[in-house]
Amino acid sequence: MLFSVIVPTHNRLHLLKRTIESLLKQTFKDFEIIVVDDESTDGTAKYLADLEKNGHVIPILQTNKGPAVARNVGIRRAAGKYIAFTDDDCVVPSDWLEKLHAHFKIGKIAGVGGSARTGDPSNLYAVANDMIVNFLKSELNELYQFNPPFLTSNNTAYLKLSLESVGGFDEGYFIGAEERDLNYRLFLKGERLTYDPAIIVEHHNDSNFKKFLIHQFDQGKGSRRFYTNILREHGRKPEMIPRGVYRKMFSHPFKVEPFGRAIRLFFLFGFAQMAITAGYIYAALTGRKSHAGNPSMHDSRK
Repeated sequence: MLFSVIVPTHNRLHLLKRTIESLLKQTFKDFEIIVVDDESTDGTAKYLADLEKNGHVIPILQTNKGPAVARNVGIRRAAGKYIAFTDDDCVVPSDWLEKLHAHFKIGKIAGVGGSARTGDPSNLYAVANDMIVNFLKSELNELYQFNPPFLTSNNTAYLKLSLESVGGFDEGYFIGAEERDLNYRLFLKGERLTYDPAIIVEHHNDSNFKKFLIHQFDQGKGSRRFYTNILREHGRKPEMIPRGVYRKMFSHPFKVEPFGRAIRLFFLFGFAQMAITAGYIYAALTGRKSHAGNPSMHDSRK
């Protein structure tokens, strides 16, 4: 088995169905699909059970512990040499695994990631979210040659041995920055990661204003954990994103969108940064137990 594709899911059956359908259309055939159901209540378990009967997926059920734990559960079950990750709101192209595999064939790398395209351009909150992430990927990975590359877990693949060497995802993250933490720990071990903007998944984020702000707030909490944990555990502070990148980010909508939409995206970018900052401060002030230590996929076996 070359690839194991892991999809964590929670109460998004209507979106998950499209994700599974796209995975079943892969031109690359040597792979398995592992879906980790994070205690969904919307009929996901029955849907996955039916797919399991036909040999299409391997379902795993767990109590609601978040995507970091779900991915580690999937890694432990995986039979593949390579572990690919996407999310339950993404549609992958038919040659997705082929493109990921090509990178492992041509170079000694621990992982590779790509970009995302918004599935519903009419949803400005989804557009804003993807535009922020894709802009950061473009600037940090291609212009600044950021180390480690800025990759997101809706479109990545790793050598399984490399994931196991660092203990998988830090399970202290519920949502937010867990992939940054993983990539940085791989980087500290001397592993090489790469970014390919030509590997594109379609992101069907069903966001609204409230969900958008909560997501950004969670990213802020995760960032606080990321920076403090890496410093405490490894004695060095991760490289900060240059301020100039943020200045350019706010002007980016005006280069790619009509003026009216660009203005709205500009303000959404501002709300996003305020929510991220609020999440960071909240995590710093609360100092809750869930934001300390570095539990891993190995610890969760206890």
